[in-house]
Amino acid sequence: MKSHARVVIIGGGSLGVNLLYHLTREGWDDVVLVEKGELTSGSTWHAAGLCSNFIGSHTVAHIHNYTIKLYNEILPEETGEPSVFHQCGSIRQGFTEVEKEWFRNLESRSKNIGFEFNIISPQEAQKLNPFMNFDKATVIASTPNDGHVDPTSVVMPLSKLARKNGAEIYRNNRVLEINEQRNGEWEVVTEQGTITAEHVVNAAGCFAREVGAMVGINVPLINLEHQYLVTESHPDIEQLDFELPVCRDSWSSAYIRQEGKGFLVGPYEMWGSRPWALDGMDWSFDRGLFEWNLEALMPFLERCYQLTPRLEDVGVKSVINGPITHTPDDNILAGPVAGLRNFWNLCGASIGIAQGGIGKYMAQWMKYGQTEINMAPLDTRRFGDWAQKKYCIIKAIESYEAMYAAGAPNDNRPHGRPLRTSPLYARLLEHGAVHGAAQGFEKPLWFKTADVPHESLSWSHSEAHPVVGEECRAVQSGVGVIDISGSAKYEISGPDATAYLDYLSCNRLPRVGRIGLSLFHAEGGGIMCEMSISRLADNHYYLISAIGSENKDLHWMQQNVGDFDVQIRNVTEDFAGILVTGPKSCEILQQMTEEDLSNEAFPWLAVREVQLDSAIVRVIRVSYAGELGYELHMPSWQLLSIYDSMWRRGEEHGIRNFGGYAFNSMRMEKMYRAYGNEFTEEISGLEAGMGRFIDLERDFLGRDNLLQRQRDGFAIELAYLVFDDDLPCECFGNEAVYHNGDLIGLTTGGAYGHRVGKSLAFAYLKPGLIADGLEVTVDTSVGSRAAHIESDAAYDPSNSLLRG
Repeated sequence: MKSHARVVIIGGGSLGVNLLYHLTREGWDDVVLVEKGELTSGSTWHAAGLCSNFIGSHTVAHIHNYTIKLYNEILPEETGEPSVFHQCGSIRQGFTEVEKEWFRNLESRSKNIGFEFNIISPQEAQKLNPFMNFDKATVIASTPNDGHVDPTSVVMPLSKLARKNGAEIYRNNRVLEINEQRNGEWEVVTEQGTITAEHVVNAAGCFAREVGAMVGINVPLINLEHQYLVTESHPDIEQLDFELPVCRDSWSSAYIRQEGKGFLVGPYEMWGSRPWALDGMDWSFDRGLFEWNLEALMPFLERCYQLTPRLEDVGVKSVINGPITHTPDDNILAGPVAGLRNFWNLCGASIGIAQGGIGKYMAQWMKYGQTEINMAPLDTRRFGDWAQKKYCIIKAIESYEAMYAAGAPNDNRPHGRPLRTSPLYARLLEHGAVHGAAQGFEKPLWFKTADVPHESLSWSHSEAHPVVGEECRAVQSGVGVIDISGSAKYEISGPDATAYLDYLSCNRLPRVGRIGLSLFHAEGGGIMCEMSISRLADNHYYLISAIGSENKDLHWMQQNVGDFDVQIRNVTEDFAGILVTGPKSCEILQQMTEEDLSNEAFPWLAVREVQLDSAIVRVIRVSYAGELGYELHMPSWQLLSIYDSMWRRGEEHGIRNFGGYAFNSMRMEKMYRAYGNEFTEEISGLEAGMGRFIDLERDFLGRDNLLQRQRDGFAIELAYLVFDDDLPCECFGNEAVYHNGDLIGLTTGGAYGHRVGKSLAFAYLKPGLIADGLEVTVDTSVGSRAAHIESDAAYDPSNSLLRG
């Protein structure tokens, strides 16, 4: 066994072997994989092997599409053997209006990934599967490139190719310890010896929590039991000259496919799911299965019988009941672990065969620091220390039981909540707040009224739409307040703080007492962080970013400290805040202080500590809503008192709470970008239209790549769309955009602008076409919508309201 390697991968399941293969394709051949048993011996070997393009996440859809290509095209080409992939296609039934809108949204998203996604009639579906009942379907989708594969039949050839390319695999060799060395390398102690490695990857599947504990980290995943049954042969299937497609639906919450000349049926129980090994895994578990529990499946099998009556004609030949991992949001945990150098997670896949192709993007990430797709939705750093065991169990149960539930953008489930709350959480509930959870943090979305106490699941305008309009207009005409505690906050100080941030920031740093917006880029040019930077003193800065990037942004800054003498403090939980905004905001705040808040004394983009009542508050003269406004940041324990005091003074001015729905509407009217939408890791600030915030005359991390992009020209560039119709549906990101019938790009998100009375969206399009007034169409959840491009913000493009 080697004593040194560039990479040690722990775990020989689908994900680990795929990564091993793809690292060798990237030219890293000094890589080893250590597996405590045989390859595929955890969850991989017993998986049903389904690979589908029916996926809600744009990132995961890219991965699934590549995985199918890998199994069906690349692997046969490299081995010289026939494809073992059963490309039988898939059918998905929906039974509600929400599913009809969702399917249309997915159809639109598929266009920019490049796989076939068709909405078909019951008659067309019947030809594909003559044994299934489609009478109750309101919508049916066909994805003909889908199929299934025996997991071992692809994992083993991939392992052979990896070894051929120089990788080594050590089986029946458990990892005992992982020790961080002073020089930044890792000592991996195994039963057969010790390997020193530059990188370590936790791809241990069911054992990922145990491997993570070896380096002191929490890996937020839980094992659950999952069963599927295989029937005896059916004479009608024996007569077919084609293979039946894999069929799924939300009513039975199950997949049904052909297996040999019989059926394979796998329900995801919508209640009564069973977590497993909550007290830790037994290291002796290997290729293990659990006892059958058909009683738990019967409510869902009975629905399967109604959808596929021929199931009742045949007996059950075997039942497979094995462990499957689930994370709190049911996405893979991939990428670098916060706080550690070159320790990576690649685990937590509930459908690991379909997601094996993630190895390609993980290999890019490890070698180049970024990938060709946006990996943020899968970044393991999206979860912090707050994602403890109890929360993970509750959310894993939710993930399992909602596996085939209808998707909707306003789905707001209660599982594991509340977890992280603002000091205003209870007070805002009294005011009717409906909160949504962003990385565990409760953030107000909208405020219920007597007439509108709830909103239904929908991809079109919900019951909350007019209420959100009232919130926006209250901000426009008077004053509104929103809790902004749910943002990530950091303090940077020390002798080299200015030089350090100047190295990271593409924009020039603000003067003392001012705030500026900046992006931090990777060496490869991708946007790693979006930061507002307030300069409190010469070498003392206050940074604010998105709560979903809290740990990732902190890790990025820590990774790039180098020889700079700086201190980085995460003060997200220590500081809380509100935004007070609208034409009457200054008038209300002035009643709380003796200091002069006039425009002359406290201009736009100023930062100052101000005494409000008896509290010293960090006041920042900005507003993401695009009106006169002030962000008030203070120690968390002060916020409730300041909020209540301000509310008392504001009642006579018509003060109103507003939430994230209204905030998004108003930022879209102002043409403001957002991290995770317009700013992603495979895009630079240049493509995102942020040129005025990028100073290419000075050196900063990523500058050389940005200059190269500028010389080469962009493949895509951000455009601002204003809609010309009044269809009651907005863009949620990744919808297809057309010009004269030609596909030219995709949206990043959108909203209805209540102050301007129009729908708005951002979209990445082919640069040569972007021009004021260009007419485009967008395929949305309710049909095609007409829009045109504008170069200025729809609301107050001169910023006169912000400037006061």
